[in-house]
Amino acid sequence: MPPAATPPPGPRAERDPAVVYILGAGRSGSTLLERVLGCLPGFVNVGELVGLFRRIVVQDQRCGCGEPFSGCPFWQEVGRRGFGGWDPEAVRDVAALQDRVARQRNVVRLAVPAVAGAAYRAELARYEDVQRRLYRAIAEAAGADVVVDSSKWPAPALALRHAAGLDLRVLHLVRDVRGVAYSWAKSDVARPHVTTDGAAVMSRFSAGLTAARWTLVEAEAAWLTRATERAATVRYEDLVEHPRETLARTLAGLGFSPALGDHLRIEGGLMTLPSSHGIGGNPSRFTTGDVRLRVDDAWRTRLSRRDAALTTAIGLGPLLGHRYLPQRPTSDRPRS
Repeated sequence: MPPAATPPPGPRAERDPAVVYILGAGRSGSTLLERVLGCLPGFVNVGELVGLFRRIVVQDQRCGCGEPFSGCPFWQEVGRRGFGGWDPEAVRDVAALQDRVARQRNVVRLAVPAVAGAAYRAELARYEDVQRRLYRAIAEAAGADVVVDSSKWPAPALALRHAAGLDLRVLHLVRDVRGVAYSWAKSDVARPHVTTDGAAVMSRFSAGLTAARWTLVEAEAAWLTRATERAATVRYEDLVEHPRETLARTLAGLGFSPALGDHLRIEGGLMTLPSSHGIGGNPSRFTTGDVRLRVDDAWRTRLSRRDAALTTAIGLGPLLGHRYLPQRPTSDRPRS
C-alpha cells in the first residue's frame, strides 16, 4: 500500500486550530465520517487520538498511510513540533495522566469540575495543555485550520470543554443500535494497523453489553451536544444515503460554511477518498480511491430476533429520539 504524501508543513499557527471531536459509540461509521471531513479544504483527519499515547506509539501501530507510526513522516513531525519527539518516558507519563483524568469513570467530575478536588483540577489543567499542544502540532504539520479527532468517547471531550482558548466543536454521530450490536458481534474483523504487538482481530461483545454501552454513550453525548455552543448531530444512515445534504447541515451546525461540502468528489454513489494519517479505529481507514457509499444494514436479516428485541428494549429511548422507531419488522431474520 503506497504511503500518503505528507502535507507540507504550514506556517506556525497564531492561534489554536478548531477541533471537531466526533462523539458516539464504536462501529457507528466514525472512520468514514472523519475521512469525509478530512477531504475538505483546511481540514485534517487524524483518527482516534484517544489511543495515541496509550497504544499507538508504544505498539508502533500503522498509520492510515500504511507506515508504522515510527516510520510515518507526518507523525514524527507532529511529535517534534509538539513535544520535541516521542520520548518513551514522556509518552508513558501522558498515558498515565490520561488514565487518571480522562476516563469514563470520571464523567461526573469532568462534567462538573467544581465537585473535583484541587489535585484533580491541577491534573486536568495539565491534560488540557498536552492536548492543546497536540492539536496545534497536528495543524501545523498539516498546514490545516481544523483538526478532526474521531476519539468518540465522551470523557476526553468533556476534559477539553473548559480548556482556555480551545475551539472545540462536538459532532455527535449516531447509528441504529441494532447495526452497532451486529457489527460488534463479528469475530473476524481484522486489525491491519497492528504491527508486532496486540491481537490480530478486533474484540467482540454480546448484543446486550453493546446495547447498554451504546445507550450510556448516547445519553452522555446528547448532554454534551446540548451543552456545547457549536455542535451537531448526524445519523450514519443519513450521511451514507444523502452525503451532500447531510454534510451541509452538519457543517452549518458546527459553525462552518455549508459550501465546503461542494469540494467533495461524489458521483454515482461513489466517493473518492485519498489516503490519510488517521490512527486507530476501523480497518476501512486503509481503503483508498473510489468508495461506494451504502448503508451497512446486514443486521436487518442477520441479527437474531432475540438480539434484535434485546437491543431495541435497552436502547428504546435513543432509538425513538433519533427516529429509528417505529420501523417495519424484517420477516426473514434468524429466530435464534
